[in-house]
Amino acid sequence: MISFLSCLYNMIGGENMLKGIDISRYQAGINISALDIDFVIVKATEGVGYTDPNYIEYLDSAMADGKKIGLYHYARPDLGNTPEDEATWFVSKSQKYIKKAILVLDWEVNTSNTTWAYNFLKTVYEKTGVRPIIYMSAYPANTYDWTRTVNGNFGLWIASYGANTGAPGTPPTNKYWPFYILWQYTSKGYVNGYSKNLDLDYFYGTRETWDKYANPNKEEATPEPPSKEDTKYEVGDVVSFNYLYKNSYAEGKVSSLIHSGTITRIIEGRPAPYLINRGTGWLSNDLILSSITDEITIGTKVKTIKQGNGSSDGTSNKAKIGITGTVTRILPQAQYPYLISTTVPMGWYKKDALEKL
Repeated sequence: MISFLSCLYNMIGGENMLKGIDISRYQAGINISALDIDFVIVKATEGVGYTDPNYIEYLDSAMADGKKIGLYHYARPDLGNTPEDEATWFVSKSQKYIKKAILVLDWEVNTSNTTWAYNFLKTVYEKTGVRPIIYMSAYPANTYDWTRTVNGNFGLWIASYGANTGAPGTPPTNKYWPFYILWQYTSKGYVNGYSKNLDLDYFYGTRETWDKYANPNKEEATPEPPSKEDTKYEVGDVVSFNYLYKNSYAEGKVSSLIHSGTITRIIEGRPAPYLINRGTGWLSNDLILSSITDEITIGTKVKTIKQGNGSSDGTSNKAKIGITGTVTRILPQAQYPYLISTTVPMGWYKKDALEKL
């Protein structure tokens, strides 16, 4: 995540970022056309049966002014509603804006129920063909297990205010997503043209990127996907490169201190389909300089063929032969540089004690 966060700092104020607000009925009377913003995300529904009284007015005004739009559903699992019922309600009230707006699940109640959230996102995707994203604060994003949501390719909008002065502070980290799409950085923001506090957000991408999230199948918005035979590498391959992209759409370069890594995920049909080291960055075929068959990096799957040690300096008990696991940490100058883990760390090993799988 270090490289990605560095990229966020560099992008603030840059061309590859949009600025905007998220609003609901509490901002009734706001003149969206008078605001110097790029996008508006609007509350549309809550639970089953509730619609925000102002959402159509807000969205139509934003579209008429050429601003990008999003709409969100405030989840109420605490009321005993099923995620399928709430997703159906949200979609039914969003029809006019499907393929024009980014769709969002606002996840603030009973945030530990990640299965409910996943099933809502999945249902919306099945009904619309658009993958919604999920909004939440940094605490649940880093506390609960979101593996299934990430593997489903549902993006993250993260809220983290810091001192909440109205200005952006330090961008937050997140444990599960390789990057986040939006950052809500204050609830006390100010925009010329409106006298009260507003939630302010950054979207990390261009207007074209926004369109891809809103309408992934729109021909003019999505780069032509490579054919399957053009995906030359597999999960587990170790590859070398000079730099990486910040996302799988091949947008924005990420400088990196490392120049080789392991492919840990592949999204077929994307311009940069290969995720490196669970979040360092994304690669396209043309950025890969070579496939390194003998190099071992973080993420490489191995079998231990010689004994290791319980500590990297060799001062602990011996570590077992015959363990099948993954390299999770490397200390190049250590006596035993490679930490091998299964579900838990199993020991430190020298390179000649490892057999790549």
